[in-house]
Amino acid sequence: MSERDPSISVKDLTKVYEPSPTWMKLMVKSNIKNAVVALDGITFEVGPGEICAVVGPNGAGKTTTFRILLGLTTPSTGTATVGGYDAQHESVAVRRMVGWMPGQDVSLLGRLTCVENLRFHGRLQGLKGEDLKGRIYDSLAKVGLSHAAEHSVFALSSGMRARLQLARALLHSPSVLILDEPTGAIDPVAAHELLGLIISIVEEERLACMISSHRLEEIEALHSHVVLLDKGRIRYDGDLDELRDLVDREQLEIEFKTDESARQARKLIDAAGLGESITVEGSQLTTVLTSSETTTGDVLAVLETVAPEVVHLQEVQRPLRDLLADMYREKQAK
Repeated sequence: MSERDPSISVKDLTKVYEPSPTWMKLMVKSNIKNAVVALDGITFEVGPGEICAVVGPNGAGKTTTFRILLGLTTPSTGTATVGGYDAQHESVAVRRMVGWMPGQDVSLLGRLTCVENLRFHGRLQGLKGEDLKGRIYDSLAKVGLSHAAEHSVFALSSGMRARLQLARALLHSPSVLILDEPTGAIDPVAAHELLGLIISIVEEERLACMISSHRLEEIEALHSHVVLLDKGRIRYDGDLDELRDLVDREQLEIEFKTDESARQARKLIDAAGLGESITVEGSQLTTVLTSSETTTGDVLAVLETVAPEVVHLQEVQRPLRDLLADMYREKQAK
């Protein structure tokens, strides 16, 4: 595989969970009565040195996608390859190439030290001897846990446990990282530090990385490739900044001299159909423009009668969560 080839390639991937046959229902607990489409023909690629953020509401298909890439679930149709290996038919080779970090730390052994945990998992991966020993201390150094090598997991903070999980994912020198909500159980400061660490490692080692998170501010901080999933389909696949250009609408904050002027401005903007989610708090008005074609100048034109009352006006970048909510609403309306 050349440097420019994708490390992860998913093509027309579908996964349908069928209800269990009647004869099996006594042995398998399942509430599925009708077929459930978890993935519906998704296609995307992730290259070396690239972070791909997978975003979507619960049930969007994120976990199913990860399970297929790890060879833990078979697709109904389509293909998923990692490093040129077919995830369905060459799953053992795939797992040798992938560093996997689950969202929970249940697989860490609390009474064992960091070194002992990594030694245990390294042996499961077929590593041994001096090679394993060197990789253990190298992995701990990469994630900033060299000082805690002999500390038991019980003695670690949640942030340090997350770093230990990342060290375990890096232990066998993978070319691909798949991280399922790696910051879900840690505080914002530790999460920020962990994400910075992940970005640095991905860039330095030219790893292909897929990461899911419910914290959209973290996804935004990655400045990465993003795949938006919804009900098993891809709603958007591309650069996060390009997504902003595609769906972003300006948000205005206008400060007036008096509360009455702000209330009057709200009526004018609403009557002209130029703003949505218009709020007034005291003398400050906030609104989202109705479309990308609507400009600040259009709003000022309808506010001509109260223009002398304007103290301050600024355009504010909307939070990513608002942009995604708009996008999902627009897709569902079609």
